[in-house]
Amino acid sequence: MDRERIEREYLCASGERWGGVWRGVPVAAVLEEVAIGEDGGATHLRVAAAGDYAVCVPVATAMEAHLAVERDGDVLPSERGPRFLARVDAGKTVKAVRELELLRLDPSEDPQDYENLGY
Repeated sequence: MDRERIEREYLCASGERWGGVWRGVPVAAVLEEVAIGEDGGATHLRVAAAGDYAVCVPVATAMEAHLAVERDGDVLPSERGPRFLARVDAGKTVKAVRELELLRLDPSEDPQDYENLGY
């Protein structure tokens, strides 16, 4: 899969800004490659990391996201990459992504019930 260049900056809850120039593959391309992009009824994507950390984002947000494997020209080590980069709050970026799961949530379901943010 071709890697794309992504420039992102995030504001952490602590007030610290972080970001960089990343290279990675579009989440949409990954889902298409493994044939789960055909799940037209999906409303959210759950992104899980090594350990218990997981976020749940709307599918529209996820389809514009990337799985970054490089930052500022350096390959991310396995304990930090790939990193889920989307237009979300800094706490919903995910390092060391291990699983992507499309979900069909009922309008009455809260996506936060599918997350484990560790705080």
